[in-house]
Amino acid sequence: MQCGADGRTWQLGGAHRQQGERNVATEAVRTKVAVLGGGVGGMVAAYWLTSTPDLRQRFEVTVHQMGWRLGGKGASGRNLDQGGRIEEHGLHIWFGFYDNAFLTVRQCYDELDQVAPRPEGCPIRTFEEAFAPSPIIGLYELYDGQWLPHTFAAPMRPSMLHPELGMEGPLPSIWHLLSNGIEWAIATWDAICDDLGLEGHRLPHEPVHWFVHLADRVEVDLDQFDVGVKERISGWIHKMAGDVDKLNLHNPEAHAATHFLEELVVAPLVAFKKELWEHVVEARRHDPRIRVFFTTFDTFISTMAGVLAEDVMANGFLSIDDLELSAFLQKHGAHPFTLELDHSPFLRGWYDAAFAYDCTGDARTPDLAAGAGIHGILRLIGTYRGYVAYKMRAGMGDTIFGPFYEVLAARGVRFEFFHEADELVLDDDGRGDGAVTAIRMTRQAEMRGEVPYLPLVDVGGLPCWPNQPLWGQLVDGDALRADGVEFEHGQSAPGASEFVLTRGHDFDHVVLAIPPAAQETLCRSLRDRSPAFAAMAAHSASVMTQAGQVWTRTSLDDMGSPFGGPAIATSFVEPVDTYCDMSHLLDREEWGEDPPLGVAYFCGVMADQPDQAQADRQVAASIEALLHGYATVLWPEATDAHGAFDWSHLYAPGQGDAPKERLAAQYLRANVVPTERYVLTPAGSTVHRLASDALVEADPAGPDHCPNLVLAGDWTLNGVNGGCVEAATMSGMQASRALCGTPDKVSGENFRWLSGVER
Repeated sequence: MQCGADGRTWQLGGAHRQQGERNVATEAVRTKVAVLGGGVGGMVAAYWLTSTPDLRQRFEVTVHQMGWRLGGKGASGRNLDQGGRIEEHGLHIWFGFYDNAFLTVRQCYDELDQVAPRPEGCPIRTFEEAFAPSPIIGLYELYDGQWLPHTFAAPMRPSMLHPELGMEGPLPSIWHLLSNGIEWAIATWDAICDDLGLEGHRLPHEPVHWFVHLADRVEVDLDQFDVGVKERISGWIHKMAGDVDKLNLHNPEAHAATHFLEELVVAPLVAFKKELWEHVVEARRHDPRIRVFFTTFDTFISTMAGVLAEDVMANGFLSIDDLELSAFLQKHGAHPFTLELDHSPFLRGWYDAAFAYDCTGDARTPDLAAGAGIHGILRLIGTYRGYVAYKMRAGMGDTIFGPFYEVLAARGVRFEFFHEADELVLDDDGRGDGAVTAIRMTRQAEMRGEVPYLPLVDVGGLPCWPNQPLWGQLVDGDALRADGVEFEHGQSAPGASEFVLTRGHDFDHVVLAIPPAAQETLCRSLRDRSPAFAAMAAHSASVMTQAGQVWTRTSLDDMGSPFGGPAIATSFVEPVDTYCDMSHLLDREEWGEDPPLGVAYFCGVMADQPDQAQADRQVAASIEALLHGYATVLWPEATDAHGAFDWSHLYAPGQGDAPKERLAAQYLRANVVPTERYVLTPAGSTVHRLASDALVEADPAGPDHCPNLVLAGDWTLNGVNGGCVEAATMSGMQASRALCGTPDKVSGENFRWLSGVER
């Protein structure tokens, strides 16, 4: 490591030298790929496209990134004037079902240790050091005017777990998920009945009883089939009873078996749910345990009833995306009490986790496509490995995008920071094949000297992205800093130059990893020519989000956090409905003497704002209102003599005692610019999404064909179809596969994985 012009610049031995070099011997035959955008989708595409020595001989990859850092919606930066504190664009939690994301990051860390090993003393050197399990999931419920905390324990059969995160393993079928759900329901309801002395309304104690009962009935109900079919289906059922984890429903006769599931497993559970409401819940809904169990169980059973009734195993999740999630649940028997989200914390928590509200940011109008929502719920609670959620041990920029940058730079991938993509030009070279022939760009700033921009700084021995450019590396950097040039908002240095990348010289293929909200001018020509792309753009939706990070002088546990430990909690007060104890990050910051003892992250959607200044004021008002009115719900011991929130708990050295003064010392962020808006999946939208290779594979004679443009990002048709790291990772892998055939497998991309098929 050596220091650069800014005193703390992190430079890996050889990495920056390699990224600036050309392979003269192979340059003439290498295929040049321009990756536009350095978010998860773009980075993953570049990673897999150069993942072997052979691919690195075949492809020359250049990443063009607006501003000074990678990350997109997942960016973070270090405030070197405030203890090197981590400043995130939002709350970034990795769910345990992110199989492709964990696989890619694990491999990235393994390679990092080989090509650019971090020195002894670096706090995050390995994949295992990068993530911490987060076992506590909190759900808040508003009932009878009070906010009540509940801890959620997700069901999981240990035999389904792969021993390690980031290692490939099969997804469960619907049989596994039903078995898990029944086991969870039996254990949870039995405990409630025992505590409350309830008798006479119990589920069977062993889920296998349901399957044995099913096996008994199948001998009669299958008389309509020939003997061979009957024996096979009967054998599957008996096999499921003894070894459910090995059942595979991808057989010609499998759909007959699903009808028995519907009649003999789900139907009795639906009947039990109705009995439970009529004889227990309706009279005792004041008891929070009964209430929360019922709404959670009702959500699960209504989901499974709908999945079977709509034959989602055969038709895939996309087949039900025309319905909104709550409408789907209502159609398949969910009780009106469950569909009132204020006192249905499990269901509302999923809407909050997906920011699934209309594109104005109005949290009172939930809108989530049923297929995407159910896919997410089933993956979240039924396919996680180890824990439902994991937290990174530093900022996302430090934990994810730093290693991506280091490994890719060591491979020879070129990074062109301060490159803003302005417009894709089509069919301008006389070939008439519909390709991208030029990319109009803006060079936002000039570098001093011939050395490429070195983006990372050292904070506590860890390479990190700063929260602003390293001005000393830019021409007229001091003046640009004084003028407050906002590169990530599309601003540029005075006299910034425009230039053009041309097909055949600067690129052969393009990976478009910039989201639809930022494509208005960029993809104008493509929209005009391609009806499919225009439809996707017209039906894409995104929302502004707001985030607040609050450092405290008192630990959150000492302030009485109801969950204890590093909890993640959601379904709380709108519009900032999600809260997370992130105090473990304090060890990665450099506060010196008298450091803060706690840090809490908040996030939620926000209504569209006219400009950044207004949006920032709105965030400040939202966080102030949250702490003023509800901090004592989050932290009951943080009260003053009058029972109100004691603002002196906020860490704000040198600030006054007034709430606004102490709040001004925290980090409050409005994600307003198009590249930072959160991608939504409203009902009816996925039918218009395009897969990564859709334009490449379109009819060459048709208007949608673009032979050298692939798409990458959570906004594509990718399997998850929701705004998250896993969706963006899957899309990036699919984009790479479209160009080079690697990787061969993307786990979970098949919309019929519930049938036991993953490809």
